[in-house]
Amino acid sequence: MQYSVPADVKDLLYSAINEIGKEKIRMDIASNMDVCEKYCVEILGKCQSRLGPETNDETLATLCEALLHFMLTASLLPSERKINVHGVDLDIVIPSTRMLDKSPDKSLVIQVVRGSDPTAKVKQAESVQQRHENIWLISAKQLLHTRYRNYHLGSGGLPYSQIISDISVFLSEKGARGLKLLHGQ
Repeated sequence: MQYSVPADVKDLLYSAINEIGKEKIRMDIASNMDVCEKYCVEILGKCQSRLGPETNDETLATLCEALLHFMLTASLLPSERKINVHGVDLDIVIPSTRMLDKSPDKSLVIQVVRGSDPTAKVKQAESVQQRHENIWLISAKQLLHTRYRNYHLGSGGLPYSQIISDISVFLSEKGARGLKLLHGQ
């Protein structure tokens, strides 16, 4: 996929992360996955205050996606990002495209909606993931009239800060938790 995080959003995000300390975040998450929620709130708060109240939804969704990439890496949750599956561009697949092909019930497709209309992103996800409960959406504001899980920055519904914990629970329940870090493989 050709979309990438604008340098200013990435710089802003990593400035906030570095204020806390990348290694501190990683170590805390390694000992307690639940701190992801606290760090998401703290990092997003720092970024949003620097961006200001007039920040558009596209920028906020981009920020959420970049933070999710960092948190997935920090938490060692298996994922593939910015990938093309059967000609369809997907933002994130949990745990892998191989698992998505083999066992869609054990796989998530997470799409980032940049704006208020999720139609295109949903159609892309639906073309490779038939299990609607395994299609999750991330947006700046809560999406109305959607049957999909929607993590967002607004109040009510599913708060964005909860997504890493929910991914971890999903993987644990499906028996696909953690990266395979075995010697010789």
